[in-house]
Amino acid sequence: MKIFKRILKITGITIFILLVLLISAPFIFKGKIIEIAKKEINNNLNAKVDFGKIDVGIFHSFPNLNFELNNLLVIGVGDFEKDTLVKFDKLSTVLDLFSVFGDKIKIKGIVLNNPDICIKVLKGGKANWDIMKSSTDTTSAADTSSGFKLALNKFEIIGGNIVYDDNDLGVFTSFKNLSFLLKGDLTEDFSSLQTKASLDSLVFAYEDVKFINKAQVEMLSNIDADLANSKYTFKDNSIKLNEIELGFNGSVTMPTDDILLDLTFEAKKTDFKNLLSLIPAVYMNDFQKVQTSGKMAFSGSVKGTYNDSLMPGFDLKLIVENGSFKYPYLPASVQNINIDAMIDNKDGKPDNTIIDVKKFHIDLGGSPFDMQLHVATPVSDANLDGMIKGVIDLAKVKSFIPVKDASLAGVIKADVDFAGRMSQIEQEKYEDFKAKGTIDLSEINYNSSSLSAPVNIETSSMEITPKYFDLKNFNAKMGSSNFQMNGKIENFLAYIFRDELLKGIFNFNSNLLNINQLMGEETSTETTSTDTSSSTLTAIEVPENIDFTLNSSIVNLFYDKLEIKNTKGTIIIRDGKVDLNGLSMQLLDGSMSLKGYYSTKNTQTPEIDMGMDIKEFDIKKTFNAFNTVQKIAPVAEKCSGKISVNLNFKGLLTQHMEPEMKTINGSGSISTKSLVIDNTDVFAKLSEVLKSDKYRKLNLRNTTLKFSIVNGNIEFEPCVTKAGKTEMEFGGKQGLDQTVDYFMNFKIPSSELGSAANQVMNNLSAQANNLGLNVKVPEFIDVKGLITGLITKPVIKFNLKEQANNVAENIKDQVVTKINEEVDKTKAQAVRKAQEQADKLMKEADAQSQKIIATAESAAKQINDAAKVAANKVRAEGNAQAEKLLSEAKSKGIIAEKLAKEPAAKLRKEADKKAGDIETNAQSESKAKVEQAKQESDKIKAKAKEQGDKLIEEAKKK
Repeated sequence: MKIFKRILKITGITIFILLVLLISAPFIFKGKIIEIAKKEINNNLNAKVDFGKIDVGIFHSFPNLNFELNNLLVIGVGDFEKDTLVKFDKLSTVLDLFSVFGDKIKIKGIVLNNPDICIKVLKGGKANWDIMKSSTDTTSAADTSSGFKLALNKFEIIGGNIVYDDNDLGVFTSFKNLSFLLKGDLTEDFSSLQTKASLDSLVFAYEDVKFINKAQVEMLSNIDADLANSKYTFKDNSIKLNEIELGFNGSVTMPTDDILLDLTFEAKKTDFKNLLSLIPAVYMNDFQKVQTSGKMAFSGSVKGTYNDSLMPGFDLKLIVENGSFKYPYLPASVQNINIDAMIDNKDGKPDNTIIDVKKFHIDLGGSPFDMQLHVATPVSDANLDGMIKGVIDLAKVKSFIPVKDASLAGVIKADVDFAGRMSQIEQEKYEDFKAKGTIDLSEINYNSSSLSAPVNIETSSMEITPKYFDLKNFNAKMGSSNFQMNGKIENFLAYIFRDELLKGIFNFNSNLLNINQLMGEETSTETTSTDTSSSTLTAIEVPENIDFTLNSSIVNLFYDKLEIKNTKGTIIIRDGKVDLNGLSMQLLDGSMSLKGYYSTKNTQTPEIDMGMDIKEFDIKKTFNAFNTVQKIAPVAEKCSGKISVNLNFKGLLTQHMEPEMKTINGSGSISTKSLVIDNTDVFAKLSEVLKSDKYRKLNLRNTTLKFSIVNGNIEFEPCVTKAGKTEMEFGGKQGLDQTVDYFMNFKIPSSELGSAANQVMNNLSAQANNLGLNVKVPEFIDVKGLITGLITKPVIKFNLKEQANNVAENIKDQVVTKINEEVDKTKAQAVRKAQEQADKLMKEADAQSQKIIATAESAAKQINDAAKVAANKVRAEGNAQAEKLLSEAKSKGIIAEKLAKEPAAKLRKEADKKAGDIETNAQSESKAKVEQAKQESDKIKAKAKEQGDKLIEEAKKK
């Protein structure tokens, strides 16, 4: 209800702005006013609004004002930029002209032609209809709304299509070809309203289960509207779904945000055929010809308060007694349809809901099928008691229901009993919870024109136990595909009643899986513009309450243009993520392994974190197989060989499963053992400027190119490789906008240049040789290239002119070097000769010095020897005198001998001192002579060195 109030408010504001502008200004300025109106509306809404022609008429309907707005279009922004919120062909209104200038605008009628309305709510509650920009002037806004009143007498919709798609609540509703008429006097506090509505198709689904599918609807309603108290009372109203007509009475009161409901309804007719019309398979096939019998009763009520936190109480009852139906042109019938079912909730509290299917019995062409179910306290501790038992022979279905363009065969058997409380399973008291039985399928065959290939389930057997459901086998074929599966599902009942974790482990094997055939060819279906927005690919949500492990082994797999062999690995669905654990496969003449995850914990921006290791992919086959490669690396089309890729990346996806490139980050490498590049734009340009065809086809060997992805931009690290004798360096970056900025540097052998380029350099070399200078062309020529522009339209530049100048400069440098070498050679000879003369002078000086020193040392030796002889003589004479004195004293007696010892010692001491003085004086004299000789020698050497250095300096200056 709030949604429709908001939409009416937005529509009213839009219309009001247009009316005030158009009526208050001269009609001749209408075009200018329309532009202003569009601008103002877009400034006040978080949406893109456009509309066409506006017509205002007064004269032929005076005193009424006719206003028409054509081709209104409101498109969302942000997460809803691909969704159309509102679109209609024409909005026509008739107003009381004079009321426009008062505080109550009187609208005599509004007619809306062919509106398409798509109301969409994302996971998390974000809605596309919430487009009003917040106002900073809240007081002014409040004052404006309180002073404005709207009076309406008639509102009509013709050919409307409405979709309500609430991904947060899991509710989907669509109306197709809605006709709606509301009449009444809304200018008074109390009014009687008459409404009439019809739909060609009504769809209502909850959690992807369609409870009403393509039902035709007609509604007549008389409402007493107490507008002052916001109370609406329904009297003798009816709504018809296909052939079942329901009468409903009661009231709806909306004094505040609370909605007070007190409604009852029941089927007006009791024929079983009317209920049968709700089954699409029956209603769509000659329903009027169907022969039926039996009675039915269908009733219900809703009573209580509805708001953000409260639900009203409700009840539904359905009874069918001895129902049957038969097509007159088919041999069999469906008989003994007996149903006694009810859903009851007294106060709106979910845990107080009781579901009781006391009886459900049906004979399908002679095959009985029975079911019973009782559920109480479903939230706190679900108390369950039920059974399913029956056999469905699909081959007999055609005998009691028309099946066009399809074939059915096979048998489904079910025999299941269960009783107990959820707490018994949670506490693992499996012996206290009764759950036993089997569900078996055998030789199921189904084929129709809508399928790309027939489906055949050879066998399938599931055993029911309190702890788990055991899928013992599942063997199936579809077209050329075959697969087998087995495994176990745990915690199934807790998942159904409490949304708890559902666990399962499965093994999946296939010898051949043809995805192309399984998906079939795309077929176009008739859809409205409203459906288009809702059918756009959206993020695939991974449930957070599922923990599945799928061990897969597929021998041959066909997908799109790919032939994949030996696919093996484990896929884990857990915590809102799909994990690829060691998934490996062989394709494109190589192999690939994958790891990583896809997460929808934020459904508006799913997250991916992937790593892939590709080994030896054939590059040409890779280019042909992947559109992404064709867009990112169109050069691959002209390459042959094999490549290996190691890539790790992470980032976010949009709501429409497209990469949010600004969030993609990662790194990796591309390597090849041998890659042939044949006549690409870059190398064709290089060959052209070098006048050589050798570079039109290159073979790269043992090359690795490392790269990084930063916010969606790809940057390649500089990589050096060789193609033949040519060394190449490559690097650069590629942007989100498809712009490129790459460099390519080449070190090219001179021998591989074209004849024209070689001729220029050879001429320079010849000119130098004519001068008697032996110079050579450089062995390698450096060529630098830049690649800019767009990846689809690159701009390629090479600096060949600069490099030619460099070559000329190189030859010039060789000439200068050669001349300098000759000059240096002459100078070196003079220096060498001067060095020889200097060495000779030093040699002569050394010889003279040695002679002088030798003479001095000989004289010193003679002096020292003579002094030694003289000193020894003095010592001998002193000893002789002392001995003589002692000898004479000894002859005179002991006393005289003792007295003579001191004088004798004195004589020896004096003689020894005199001898020492002689030796010391001789040593001083000899040392002085040697020192004098050395000084004279040094002077001779210094003079010789000075003369030699002078000769060398003079030689260097020549």
